[in-house]
Amino acid sequence: MSKSQSSPEFALARAVLEREVLGGLHPATREAFLTHGQLRHFGKGEILSRRGEPVGTLTILVDGSIEVSRTSARGKRHVLRYLEAGQVMNLVPVLDERHAIHDAVAHTDCLVLQVNRTVFLDLLAHDAALMGGVVQLLCLRTRATFEQLGSDALLPVRQRCARALVGMIGPYGRARENGIAIILKISRDEFSDMLGRTRQVVGKELRQLEDEGVIRSAYSHFVIVDEAALRRIAQTG
Repeated sequence: MSKSQSSPEFALARAVLEREVLGGLHPATREAFLTHGQLRHFGKGEILSRRGEPVGTLTILVDGSIEVSRTSARGKRHVLRYLEAGQVMNLVPVLDERHAIHDAVAHTDCLVLQVNRTVFLDLLAHDAALMGGVVQLLCLRTRATFEQLGSDALLPVRQRCARALVGMIGPYGRARENGIAIILKISRDEFSDMLGRTRQVVGKELRQLEDEGVIRSAYSHFVIVDEAALRRIAQTG
């Protein structure tokens, strides 16, 4: 690792790897990630990878937020999700040795740990628990993808707005006196890109949720005022 093992960045990376990353890493595997990996900083807006380009490293987000998106031939961008600390990126292209599936851009200033493909595949071959964690993660993401495809095709925009906000509570929600603050800074345009709808259409639904006292929004931040009501809308529309 490029950073000193006594540095705050190294300590933060270790703390992240001690979480349930890839199902929970064996101590020896975790140390190998730290020893052979490289810590890198990316400023807000910097590109980590582009769809169609080769990928040589597994990336684990240590701090910050990464926007994962795709852009159509006509220039229409669809934000798939925002990764938070502890999330793994570019797992599939590292495994199949093909190109990146999505665009990945630093949504905020970020610190990532990158592990070379050769190192990762060697660890994978010798650590059954790591292999199991990878399989579980791939299954989870496959289910989430099919769920999202069904939502895109069938659910009304109101329900999709609610589901997107509910999905942010886990990684980005912080309890406050006035509700649950979503600490991820996200503009109306970015939120609309997540849903694949125009700002006008999504804005109408968000205003309705505000009028009902379910949420508040200002300065690219959301506050969930009535979580129970939001979850009911996410389930039933």
